[in-house]
Amino acid sequence: MTDKKELQSIHRFYKDCEHGFSTPYGYYAVPVMGSKTKLAIVHEGQILKYCRNESSARNYIAQHRKTK
Repeated sequence: MTDKKELQSIHRFYKDCEHGFSTPYGYYAVPVMGSKTKLAIVHEGQILKYCRNESSARNYIAQHRKTK
């Protein structure tokens, strides 16, 4: 398990990437091969969901954080 400081540094490192994004809470949206808009949500090494676009991925992450 990574600590808060390490998650912040990972988030700052990947903040300027062109495809996908990371959050300071340990969630990552990684592009799905063969698609220009689909993103896979990864948290703690597991793929949680495949989302159609970036806005739906951000909404899912916000909902998932609330339920945890």
